Order: sequence, then structure tokens, then C-alpha cells
Amino acid sequence: MVDSLRIRAARPDDVEPLAAIRREAILALSSEEIGGGGRARDWANSATPDRVCRAIEEHQVRVAEEAGQPVGWVEVERNRIEGMYVRPNHVRRGIGSALLVHAEERIRSAGHSTAELDASWNAEQFYINRGYEPLSERLPAGRPMVKHLASEAS
Repeated sequence: MVDSLRIRAARPDDVEPLAAIRREAILALSSEEIGGGGRARDWANSATPDRVCRAIEEHQVRVAEEAGQPVGWVEVERNRIEGMYVRPNHVRRGIGSALLVHAEERIRSAGHSTAELDASWNAEQFYINRGYEPLSERLPAGRPMVKHLASEAS
């Protein structure tokens, strides 16, 4: 885990940096998994800054930052993790895991017993390693997964 990592609520001035992180992460980490640059590029371009702004306004969006700079983010709606992205040059340093734990804690504290998500092909193993179970075969939008969250008393 990164000692200097801070997770905070997203602010309106985060829109552009978060949109850039999403785009960079998809282009760097997904191209091989989803069949080449064209599909990855289309997916990367599908979340405009307006979409990120709506996410900040309507859902729980948390930002991971190091040295005051955003390096990753997660979006949660009720018990569903809508998306999680980490800058490519910051992967494999515990940032995604920290964001996921933070999201699960928020979901649990809201009274939900499960966390749900659609894992992109490149992220399936990440989620399986953290206790998520596939609910079906891969779909074009990702693989539906669920994790049964332990109660805080457990």
C-alpha cells in the first residue's frame, strides 16, 4: 500500500483529471484484452467530462491522490461499483485495492450485504483475487460479479 495515498470525495474541479485517468487507464490496460485499439479507443472516449460531472453530482465518487494529484478514482451507486480507474503509471502499487476497500466499506455502511460490478476483461482476475464471484460468462460490457460483504461484527 502506498503510505502517502489519500482518498477523498470528488470535487467539481476533478472532472477533467478523472476523465483523463479513465481514458489513460482504458487505453493502456485494455487494448490487448478487448481486441485491439479501436474498441479500446471507443470505450475510452465514451465517458466525456459531462458524464464524469454527472457521476460526481449523482453518485459517490472518491479520488485517490498522492502529493495532491489524482491517481485513481472509484464511482459507487448504492451497492454497485460503476467504475474504478488508476493511472497506468500507478498500477500494482495498492491504489486500486485501497479504492476497492474504501468503496466496499461505503457500500456496507449504507446497509448493503453485497457489492456488485461489471468487471472489464482486463480486471476480472483483480476482482476474483479480492473475493468477487462471476455471475455469468463474459458479456460485451464486462463480466457481472458479486461479493458478499462480511458484516462489521464479523
